[in-house]
Amino acid sequence: MSIHNARDGVWIVRWREGGRNRSVRVHGSHELAKKIQRKKMSARDENRHLDIKREVNFRMGTLIDRYRDEYAVKKKSYSRERSVLEGIREELGHLFVREVDGATVHGWYRGLTDEKDLSAGTAVRHFNVMHHMMEKASTIWSNETGIDRNPADQIEVYRPDDQRERYLSSEELKSLKAALDQKMYRASTREINRTFYRLRTIVLIALTTGMRMAEIFGLTWSDLRYGEGVIAVRSKLKGGKIRYVPMTPELAAELRKYPAEIGQERLFPPKRDAKGERQRVEGSFETILELAGIQHFRFHDLRHTFASWYMMNGGDLYELAKILGHSNIRMTERYAKLGKTHIARTGDTARGMWKLMEKVNGERAASAV
Repeated sequence: MSIHNARDGVWIVRWREGGRNRSVRVHGSHELAKKIQRKKMSARDENRHLDIKREVNFRMGTLIDRYRDEYAVKKKSYSRERSVLEGIREELGHLFVREVDGATVHGWYRGLTDEKDLSAGTAVRHFNVMHHMMEKASTIWSNETGIDRNPADQIEVYRPDDQRERYLSSEELKSLKAALDQKMYRASTREINRTFYRLRTIVLIALTTGMRMAEIFGLTWSDLRYGEGVIAVRSKLKGGKIRYVPMTPELAAELRKYPAEIGQERLFPPKRDAKGERQRVEGSFETILELAGIQHFRFHDLRHTFASWYMMNGGDLYELAKILGHSNIRMTERYAKLGKTHIARTGDTARGMWKLMEKVNGERAASAV
């Protein structure tokens, strides 16, 4: 930083900013030049504190495209994350990345619940996408975006306690099975309803194995290990490991009857006209819940139901963590209070659930006599 006298009453203030030499001519006294010098130094230091290179003009729309192509498309949740990215593009895509500060991110985040009426949990999932994208923008793409710090780190996010303890009681299990059996056939006929037969199989897998919806959709016929009584789950674990979940004889019998589509390796290949497998299942699942008289329940709670019944029947917490695919035992400890002091086999737990549900058929036959 220096001041040079160009001629009488004209001063040149020079400084370095953003890796470049800068200068400005000041007409007036030396004191005025020193005042301009202090302002330039203050502005430079402020920019350095904010880690913003103002000469970089990298748009948010371009950042979104790069993040999508290099990260988002590789995720199993891409179908949902794509809509999140498009929402960010709609709100902030016209801005330069260097213009997106903490206040901007905060305004966008608040708008998710205040204007778009998203739930707090859904808003957090949207925020997580934003945070990850801006983290890449401020680290590996810093030279291009012009930021060195993640503006999303400045935001206090409300993370609701999603540790739901909702699981099906014995009566609800029987009602659910009865509703699934009823909707498997078209009204007043013995003709199979393909949509609900497919849903019935998916629900029974989730209920008696604890598998996630995405994991069920990823199942291939070769993952069914009938001889070993297990199902191989190919989830994204470290090292590409495969975990195994129990397949009871009852579930195996259901899966043997389920028809394979010609030329399809997957049990549940996506439908051409479906916008998303999750939406298609959840819509039909709501119909089943209404028929069964079950309230305040969601598809993912089938996983909670399996885990809860496993622990209530004496299951081991560490074995449950392996079955559910939890990377951290703390995620499984929520079920610890349901456990007993002795250990029971996983298969016995699931078979007990099957027997309970199968009582429905016996009771229905008795009432028909």
